[in-house]
Amino acid sequence: MSQNEYFELVQTLAGDLNSKDIKLPSFPDVVIRIRTALDDPDTTGVDIANILSVDAVLASRVLILANSTYYNPAGMKIEGLEAAVGRIGFEKVRTAAIAYAVEQLHASEGLEPLKDELRAAWSAGMRLAAMCEVIARKCTKLDADSAFIAGLLNRIGVLYLFTKYNDYPSLLQDADTRNSLIEEWAAPVGESIVANWGFSEDIQATLNPDEVETTRRRTIANLADVVTAAKLSLTGEEGAWQGTDEAKRLELTDEKMPAIMESYQQKLDSLASAVR
Repeated sequence: MSQNEYFELVQTLAGDLNSKDIKLPSFPDVVIRIRTALDDPDTTGVDIANILSVDAVLASRVLILANSTYYNPAGMKIEGLEAAVGRIGFEKVRTAAIAYAVEQLHASEGLEPLKDELRAAWSAGMRLAAMCEVIARKCTKLDADSAFIAGLLNRIGVLYLFTKYNDYPSLLQDADTRNSLIEEWAAPVGESIVANWGFSEDIQATLNPDEVETTRRRTIANLADVVTAAKLSLTGEEGAWQGTDEAKRLELTDEKMPAIMESYQQKLDSLASAVR
């Protein structure tokens, strides 16, 4: 590893942050159209179905989600997009569209040498998003769809670092260097990207280390607590979340965990079937 190259990349990242010149490829047009439509209170299920119909991949994912066990426990299959939208609701369509967009970003051209790392980052993001949604739904009155999006975007800064591959291939191919850069830069870069994409301040705050850091002054659970607790529950270390301030604010208990893990697995299965 060249120390000069490393210093140059760090300077580049710092400059990008200071100038707020942090950009990833835009979301697919269909996702932009859906986000715009859902911001209009007069939008109907027919309107959303018509937008979905122009993108076969996203349309099929919405249909698969609507017919999954998670959203269709009675097993009543539907085949029309309007009915699918009606079953899962507008906010679930929004989260499905954002998940589709983020997946497309992880498959960006020119990053083939990092395809294994990109695949792992995408998979980790989906697992975290699923757990965030379930914890928010089971333990809080927070919006579960916002929790899903917060989890999905939690490591979007990693993707930005990977886009520097063509300029710094030797640095980003080295696992230790790559992990060091991710640890230092992924969170602030991710927060800037999420802000540029127009997501809420609550979602932005989940990427802010100062907000994630627990304080004695805060007693009410927020999305940062949900994301942190979800991460701890997925570490593979049994009980890593127990006794934390986040768990206390969320009222996350041993008694709730079996139901949370069951719902998490159902959610994960529904997501996995939709993205195959």
